[in-house]
Amino acid sequence: MKKNYSLLLLVVLISFNLSATTYTSTANGNWMSFTTWVPFGVPIPGDIVIINHAVALDTSFAYSTGSITVNASGSLIQNSPVRDIWVNGVNASFINNGTTTIRYLLLSAGSFTNSGTFNVKAFENHITAANTVTGVLNGVDSLYNLGTINNNGTIKVVAFYNISTINNYGTIKGLTTVVDSMVNSGNFLNDASALLQADSCTNFGSFTNNGVVNFNQFTNVGTLTNANTLTFDDITNLGTFTNPGTITGTNSMWNVGVFNNTSTGQITIGNGFLNVDSVSSGAWFNNDGTFDIGDSFYNFDSITGGSTGSFTVQDTSYNSGAMTGSFDFCDATPPATSPYIDIILGAVDPAITYCTVGINTNNNLTSTKIYPNPTNGLLTVFSDKNVSIEVYNVLGEKIITSLGNKIDLTSYQNGIYFVLLKDESGNLMKQERIIKQ
Repeated sequence: MKKNYSLLLLVVLISFNLSATTYTSTANGNWMSFTTWVPFGVPIPGDIVIINHAVALDTSFAYSTGSITVNASGSLIQNSPVRDIWVNGVNASFINNGTTTIRYLLLSAGSFTNSGTFNVKAFENHITAANTVTGVLNGVDSLYNLGTINNNGTIKVVAFYNISTINNYGTIKGLTTVVDSMVNSGNFLNDASALLQADSCTNFGSFTNNGVVNFNQFTNVGTLTNANTLTFDDITNLGTFTNPGTITGTNSMWNVGVFNNTSTGQITIGNGFLNVDSVSSGAWFNNDGTFDIGDSFYNFDSITGGSTGSFTVQDTSYNSGAMTGSFDFCDATPPATSPYIDIILGAVDPAITYCTVGINTNNNLTSTKIYPNPTNGLLTVFSDKNVSIEVYNVLGEKIITSLGNKIDLTSYQNGIYFVLLKDESGNLMKQERIIKQ
């Protein structure tokens, strides 16, 4: 009799696990509490769970089938100790429209969509994951992507490593300001309306920027195309870099690879430019656009460009490589006789012209910039002159006065602002309309 009873109990348990139940929260409470759910019971992996209340996650889960949906009125927040969720099945899904807070999210198989606020310490992705326009992935200490992430909302992350594909149509930044560290070994798209801000970034893969990118330290070892706005403190190119857009740097640029500044490309740097072959693969820099250098120009390899290309150099110009083509070169401190390059130890093409564009004309286009625009609140002012900064709101009220090169609008509401740059005598040098979003 006892043996038959045990067998019957086993059959009941197996039947229970094979049959998915839909559980809907009926009150605030713990996940493991029977009174939290309708029908009366406790959801297990494989069940369909709908959360409309404040549910405390008091266990960790691995879902291979079934689904968890946190609706806009609901929340799923870990209690102590911290909790983890693993989505690991083609028929498993996690949908967050409310607020979810866990320690670790692992997406191995299935689907994931976030349209609410998802607070997670570590996030590893192997699937196609979607962060919608209202979605915020927040508090991410580390993000490791081996799948596809389509971001239309906001991702706030300390460090991330992309091996596969990230399509950014929204904003990727740090927990407060910028991402601390970013490595891309896969495909990264920063689309036309997107913003990416990082302290340091290394690109080993394919990187396309059609939006706004703001880096402090940037190294390109792979392939990069900048079709819109890229700003940085220092940049090193060891790969292939194509620029039909605008690049602005406060410090220096070092090219060791292949760099093509197209006819629509505009580059401005505050310090020096170095073109040198240090890996025996040849440093080749083609300039068909404009390139304004705030300090010195050093070429040890190959620089070329057509008649639409122009260099303006504020200090020393040095060539021990080859300068070929028909671009214009304008040194603000030229020697007395042609060719007007301070130090020549290499070849200079006789078709190169000198200051036909005019250094003042080029400077007026590039020497004063306010970026990025649109902005999430942090702006940098680049100018070769000492400037004072005034910021006004749409009501004409002055809200910021500064003598530095940074503007912080993060505490102000989204909208339109006007930035005025004035010289030491108080004369207006530049006025720009800024959009904070």
